[in-house]
Amino acid sequence: MPSYMSHALGFDIKSNGLLSSLPYLSMFVLSIVLSWLGDYLTVKKILPISIARKMWNSIAFWGGAVALVFLAMYGSNVVVAVTLLTISVALNGTVYMGYLCNHLDLSPNFAGLLMGITNGFANVTSILAPIVAGFIVNDESNIAQWRIVFYISALVFFLGNSIFILFGSTEVQYWNEPRKKQGVDNIGAD
Repeated sequence: MPSYMSHALGFDIKSNGLLSSLPYLSMFVLSIVLSWLGDYLTVKKILPISIARKMWNSIAFWGGAVALVFLAMYGSNVVVAVTLLTISVALNGTVYMGYLCNHLDLSPNFAGLLMGITNGFANVTSILAPIVAGFIVNDESNIAQWRIVFYISALVFFLGNSIFILFGSTEVQYWNEPRKKQGVDNIGAD
């Protein structure tokens, strides 16, 4: 994003530090407010956990995808681009009530391990994103090349959330409970 804003839009990131941080500041505030709301809705049984996880994840991923599509279509203006980037990043704050909580739903005993595995896979996209963008964007001032990057990013968001909606579960998994060791100490204990 800094490359897009500085090269394609001519945005001086150093002199506009607050504006550059606006997407992440918005995500911070929105994630705190909506985390409280999310807990309220599930604790009061207004939303079942499975619906809540998928709803919040959809707001994060599909909302972010829509903002990126609009950024690709209308993001040649600095104000519009910053607004759409802020919306995309801020909405991504709802992922904390989506799949990032889902590890605890699936396996309270192995939630840390699950988080490590899923976060590892998620970080692969963070590694690949600049590489893919580098192949697509040969001229950093060319907005048309950036549009392709935004469309691909929106597609990844859309597909990732679609998989979560289709296959995501909040049921505690059978492998959550560690097996008892067979040994002299627990023979006949069952």
